Amino acid sequence: MSTSARLIAQNEFEKARHQAERVRLTSWLLGRDARLLPFDAIRRNLRQQSPLYRGIQDVPIEQVIGSVGRYDDMTRTFLPLNDAMKERWIKMAELARSEGWPPVELYKVGDVYFVRDGNHRLSAARQLNYPTVEAHVWEFPDEITINPDDSLDVVINRFREQSFLEATGLKERYPDYDIHFTISGRYPELLAQIEELRQKLGFIDEREVSFQEAADAWYELIYLPSVQIIRESGLLNAFPGRTEADLFAWMSFHRDHLREEYGEFENLADLAQTLMNVYRETPSARVGRRVRQLLGSDELPPLAGLERSQSDEEE
Repeated sequence: MSTSARLIAQNEFEKARHQAERVRLTSWLLGRDARLLPFDAIRRNLRQQSPLYRGIQDVPIEQVIGSVGRYDDMTRTFLPLNDAMKERWIKMAELARSEGWPPVELYKVGDVYFVRDGNHRLSAARQLNYPTVEAHVWEFPDEITINPDDSLDVVINRFREQSFLEATGLKERYPDYDIHFTISGRYPELLAQIEELRQKLGFIDEREVSFQEAADAWYELIYLPSVQIIRESGLLNAFPGRTEADLFAWMSFHRDHLREEYGEFENLADLAQTLMNVYRETPSARVGRRVRQLLGSDELPPLAGLERSQSDEEE
């Protein structure tokens, strides 16, 4: 390669590194993860573990959002996050301007892609403003929506919701179904509640109760009454950006602490009513402070693990 070609590639790398540091800083200030999505965390949630080979395709680079092994080394737009990539990156940029490179290898899930092999090529291609990249594509046939700007928590939560709806069938029988979390990992807790209720109903009725029958009873007798009281109480004003389902899960998770504070209660609907009565005359900000005192913290309570990321839970 010529000296001038190498100098151009070096300049491109330095430019990309500066951009990466700006993205890293901005993401840190906003509390976001700037890195590529880790494919292994996605793959653990796929039903079909054997992908289908789809041949060589021209793939839009902006649809490639994750990697099998180098997700810590690059931003979501494949900007290099460390200098250890420099020599390999420069070589790929030089090849791009001369003889080109072989196709990269990608996994496809939904409408997005993850790099199996070719991270440096993708990084150089993004910096050189290539619209597409030639790639061997293996597709996982799961029907799941993943958007290019989705966080890992959002994606994992979508898998969890999909499993929850398949197990319960609630969305098919209740047109107004609206259980949505701002964090991942809560749907399994709801499934556990339904299973517990199923066993109790079976014992009371002395018969086998189906999971979907128990799901209907849980939704009508436990979840909806609790959510209605949460909605009317204004408790959510203390937790901006959270949902009724978040607060329902928080009460479920911290029921022992709340029972110590307010005494025995029959169900979460009764607890929500108690909280509403306690805080009815106080500003919403005091609600948040009182709950934080209850949990022994001056910080926002974790709303059933609100501050945990799904990637932490998977490890």
